Parts: sequence; structure tokens; C-alpha cells
Amino acid sequence: MAEERTAHMAGIPRDGIFWRVEGSLLNLSAVRPIAFFTWNAQSFSERWMRRLGLALSALIRPVLYATDRVLATRLLHALLRGISRDRLDLLGEEYFHYTLKPRLNPAAVARLREVAAGGEPIILVSQALDHVLRPLARHLGVEYILANRLEFRDGLATGRLLEPVIRPRGGLARLRPLKADQRLTLEELCRDLALSPETIQRAIVPARREGDMLPTPARIVFFRNPRPVGRLSVRETLAGRHILLIGGTGFIGKVWLAKVLKDLPEIGRIYLLIRPHRSTSAQQRFQALLEDSPVFEPLHQRYGSDIWRYVSERVEVIAGDITQPGLGMDPETRARLQKTLDLVINCSGLTDFNPDLRDALAINVEGTLHVLEFVRGCDRAALLHLSTCYVVGYRDGCIPEVPVPNYTPRGAADFDAERERQALHALVREIEALAESSEVTEQLRRQALERAREAQEVSVSGLETRLRRYRLRWIRNQLVEAGMRRAQQWGWPNTYTFTKSLGESLLFTLGADLPIAVVRPSIVESSLAEPFRGWNEGVNTSAPISYLLGTYFRQLPSNQWKRLDIIPVDLVVRGMILIAAALCRRCHERVYHLATSMRNPCNMRRSIELTGLAHRKFYRAQRELEYRLRALFDPIPVSKERYERLSVPSQKALIQTLQRLSAPLPFVQPPLLRKERDLDRVEKLIELYEPFILHNEHVFEATHIEWLQAALPPEEREAFGYDVTGIDWWEYWINVHIPALRRWSYPLIEGRPLEESSRRASRSWTRSSMGAAAGSSGD
Repeated sequence: MAEERTAHMAGIPRDGIFWRVEGSLLNLSAVRPIAFFTWNAQSFSERWMRRLGLALSALIRPVLYATDRVLATRLLHALLRGISRDRLDLLGEEYFHYTLKPRLNPAAVARLREVAAGGEPIILVSQALDHVLRPLARHLGVEYILANRLEFRDGLATGRLLEPVIRPRGGLARLRPLKADQRLTLEELCRDLALSPETIQRAIVPARREGDMLPTPARIVFFRNPRPVGRLSVRETLAGRHILLIGGTGFIGKVWLAKVLKDLPEIGRIYLLIRPHRSTSAQQRFQALLEDSPVFEPLHQRYGSDIWRYVSERVEVIAGDITQPGLGMDPETRARLQKTLDLVINCSGLTDFNPDLRDALAINVEGTLHVLEFVRGCDRAALLHLSTCYVVGYRDGCIPEVPVPNYTPRGAADFDAERERQALHALVREIEALAESSEVTEQLRRQALERAREAQEVSVSGLETRLRRYRLRWIRNQLVEAGMRRAQQWGWPNTYTFTKSLGESLLFTLGADLPIAVVRPSIVESSLAEPFRGWNEGVNTSAPISYLLGTYFRQLPSNQWKRLDIIPVDLVVRGMILIAAALCRRCHERVYHLATSMRNPCNMRRSIELTGLAHRKFYRAQRELEYRLRALFDPIPVSKERYERLSVPSQKALIQTLQRLSAPLPFVQPPLLRKERDLDRVEKLIELYEPFILHNEHVFEATHIEWLQAALPPEEREAFGYDVTGIDWWEYWINVHIPALRRWSYPLIEGRPLEESSRRASRSWTRSSMGAAAGSSGD
């Protein structure tokens, strides 16, 4: 306790100027901010209950105020019990910006700034909560405040004020005119608040918002020892190294490439495997990427017109395809690379949750085997294979960083990855053969004829074209369902995690003698700082669900205590660079988790509320009535039973009933049909995301990367350090992540073009190209 007190007092001014806000800058009421907070609680029922409590307290407050102003203040703030610190922080900023800021006394503001220019620190003193006073202090350039502060447990207010309580001024104080100068000496303040000087000094806090208070981690005993690392210098280890990057056109791959080009100019050579398109060569694709993608804007700013020379000295584009044997390279290029490469980084992967089984096998399984075969033919190359934490499937608890060949979430003893791979290919062939059967052909022909009659198309060639199209669609639908059934049979929620895990098992089994590290990031989201603050791309994992929470949809079925494991993309890239250095030094582990659920957890309750608050901040700044209405609808976590009873499923059933009742009224049907389709899409989206927001409570152990971070020299930690404990989730969610999605992802969901991000025309930011990017992490 003494250490905490010493740390708090460090940097707090002992001879500052105390400036009372009430009576000078503002006539700030004690009740109105509390009324604002209660009226803007998360749920509608909370709002009315708290407002009722405020009305009842008004009956006894005058008596309490006259007899004991401190007790009256405590009673008033008890109404905030159960409101989160996150909400109070945002509402405090909102209340200041839209209510208090326009009412500031200009003479007092000018006088305060004049005094502050003299160099003495100023301490704002107010009866308001620190959530309201902090924005005012930042606006005035004041660094310290003395205000009322609530006690919080697990991020929620207990309704109890911490000592000391800053009592309101006397009953007639509001009748006096505002003064331009309200400086107080410490002695005057002690008399005014009836507090001792020591108590006042201990209650002074910085005006900056308090970041996340991380819980003290439990003591965990590991029964395995890390490989000795010693000193791990990224610059020294990767200087002159030759690296093949697969998937460099994807979300993570681009950020990795931009980071290395910016901060590791001593790298030897980076070879980019890029698949040519029909009308675009691999080199042309890379040139367009470098010219158009915002990821490389910092490089353009640094090197200007010299960027092409700088990049060409370090990057060579290789035409190839991971789905082809030998990675689709010509034999001469393949032989040359296998002699010179030090490391292969495989960032490729099909990240669509429920793709065509053929596509998932080709990229996530066969592509992994092709990379393994290529690495085996290299003289000295190691392999960094990017996977996902969610290969764990339907499983609870702490997930260790341990390679498990032939893994299944259900622990099936008879599972063999190679046998399963062959069975999946056999399943694909069986469905393709079934599509040519007479029964399926006849069924598809009837559908084609019916549609042809509706379109008044009678030509034989047109009918056959339609039949071929229907057959391809039938095969795809069957393979999507077959992949899902197979995944869930073994214990995975979807085809994506199933095939990524299958690829991992094959690596662990067939590549046991090779230097391989499997890197499993959790849900990769918007960047904290690199290549710039708030970079995102495409309709990624959280974009659809966070977009939905910004509409009138309110009740999200989720386990509010489940940890939603999100990690910014630039931290993933830093982790990959550290692991790449460890691989080159051969001091690596076989599995690395890049996750936050162990060291800096953020549960679903908080994630949902922060998403709603971020949307509220945006909507509150808009003038349109539609946005103002949306700001009133905060999303809340609910049980699956309540969701089915009161949300989308029940609304869908109601619409279907209305359709039946309004059958005699044709003009009513189209709006109802559109509404039913919208609800059906929402219902399917919720089903798709349930494994991540409702089922299973994962805590991903992430100690292996911390061992590498500890071995990093101090002078390299700013550029390459990896530390998830530094993430302030309030700041990240409200001012980084959701604004990034609003800029880079929501327009794609709404069918709007993206805004240009730089001085160069963004040819690559089209709806079609971004739709492709959402389905694959690069090629």
C-alpha cells in the first residue's frame, strides 16, 4: 500500500494553484450530470429505473443537502451503481463537449490560461465526477484535477464514492455571478471542503483518462522449459537473410512486408510469391499493390520518387501458385530459391468460414503440403506457418502452446490427418459424380425449364447454359454443407478452422524433422500504430457483427464473461518478426499463440458495450435524425433463450404470420418479403458467429512469444517489441478499431466506394477486389 501511495504522489505538484470550477468557469450542478448518466444507461429498463430513482431522491435531497452535503452527494452518486467505467468515460466526454463547453465563461478561460502561462501547475477542483472534469481539464490544458471519484469492481461502478468526497458549495452559491478568477490557496480549499492538506494532496490525480487496470495474473506453473534464447537481436539475425513470403497480398502479409521494408532495410532479399491473373502478371499485381495500397503510404512518404529503386533492391516478385505442386514456380526459379532461402513465411489461407470444400482443401491443406515439400527441398530454410488460435475448435479452458499431431477437439483416438485428407477428396469426387446422375440432372433440368419459361427463353443452347450453371451451384452448395458437417462431426465450428487444423496436423506429422514454427494469432483486427493508426481491410472477422450492432439490432446472444480474443494486426506482425528471428537462430518453439485473452482480457460484455459506445460517439456528432435515433439504441448481451424469444427469430415468425394474414392484399407483400430476407440474413450471421461469441471459453496461453520479447535488446524494443498489456481497450475500440471499420469495411457492406486514402488513386479498393480479399488472406 505504501508503494502504491508513493507511486501516486510521484509527479503530483505540491505547490500548484487550485482553481474551483464552480463559480468561475461554470455554474456546474451536481444533479444534471448524474441525470445525463442515468438517462443514457445501456438498456432501456436501466434508464427508466435510474430515472425513477433520481426522481425519488429529489424528495429527500433538499433535507440531506441542508444537513449533510457529503451524505447528499454520496446518495446522489449511488444511482450510478452498475454503470461501467467505459460508459461513464464516454458520456463524460459527450456531456462536456455538447453541454458544458458552449457554456464556459470566456473571461475565466482566458484568465486561467494567462495564469497557466506563468508556469505554475494548475489543479482544477470540482464537485463533478472525474469523468466530466477530465475532458474540461484537457480542453484547458490543465494536467491535474481534484474531483469526486467512483469505486469500480470488474469495470462496473459500485455506487460508492472514494474518499475524499468533494462536497457542493453552499445553497446560495449559484446565485452569485461567475468570477473570472477563482484561485484558491491550499488553506482556503481545506476550509471550503473541510479536509486536511494531506487528504487533498492524496486525492489529486492526473487529468488524462485512466487506462485499463489489468488484473493481477494468477501464478501459473509451467512444467516445460523454454529453449534457451539468450540475446535475440532482430536486426543482427535477419540482416542479409533471404525470405520467401507467401500471401503477401493479404491483410497480414502486406503489413508484414511494409514493416520489414520500413524498419529492416538491412534485410537481404524478400521474394514475393504472387499468383498471376489472366490479364495481369505477378509483377504488375505487385506494382499496383505498392502504388495503391494505403499500407505502403509511409514508405512513399519516406522515399518519395526513389521508392521503386529502394524496393527493387530488396524485393523480387516470383510468379507462382500455392495450390500447385512446386508452388507453381518454373524449375529454374525453384532450384535457385531452394539454394538461397533462409526462411519461408506462409501467410496464405482461405479465411472464409464456410467455403466450398474444394477451395478450402486446395489452399489450407494441399497448399500447406506444397509449402512443406518446397521447404524440404531447401538447403537450410525454416518455415513460419500462419494458422489461427481457433483450430482448437469446441473446447474450453486454457489452451497450451503444444503441437498435437492428428488433433481433434473431441479427442478422437482413431483420427488420422492423412486418412481424413484422402477421405475429404473422396467426398468431393463423390458429390461431383452425384451431380452428373440422372436424378440430380432431372431435378436441375426442371428448375432450369421453369426459370426459362419465366424469362421467356426457349433456345436449346440457353437451356443448356442455365443447366450447367445450376449444376455448378448445386455442387458448390453441397460441398459447403459437406464441409460444415464434417467439421462439426470432429468438433470444429466451421470448415475454415477444420482445414487449418488439418494442415497443422500434417505439418506436425510430416515435418517433424524440419525447423517449423506454427504461429496462431487470434482474431486479427485494426492496427494500433503501423503502418498507421487504424488500418483495416475488407469485410474481416468482426466487421459484419460490429456493423450490425450499430443498427437498431440490440440483443446479441453471447456469453458476457467469455473473453473475446482480439489482437491488432501490427502486434501480429511484430510477433512474426520475432519468431522469424528465432527460427533463423534455431531457438524457436513449435507453436506460438499471438493472443490477448491471457494477459489483457476483454470479455464479451465489455466488447459489446464498447462497440455500442463507439457507434454512439459517431452518431452523436451527426446532424441527421436517423443517426440521433440510432444513438439511443445500445446493444446488450443476452442469453440465447432471450434472443430467440424477443429478437430476430421471434420477429421473423411475426413477419411470416403477417404475410399469411395479408395474402389477399398483394401490395403489402413486397415490404414484408424484404423484411423477412433482412431478418434471415441477420439470423444466419448470428449463427455463423456463435462459436466466437457464445460457445466455449478459451484462454490462449501466449508465453512463448513473451520469452522472445524478453530476449530482445532494449534498443530494438520500440521497433520490434511485442506487448499486449499496453492495449487500452477503451481507446482502441472507440478511437481506433470501430472508426477504422467505418472507413475501410462498412462502405463495402453497404455497397459504397471507399474514400481515397492518399494522393494516389485507389484502383485496388473496388468492391470486387475487396470481396475477394475477405475470402482469402492472400496468395
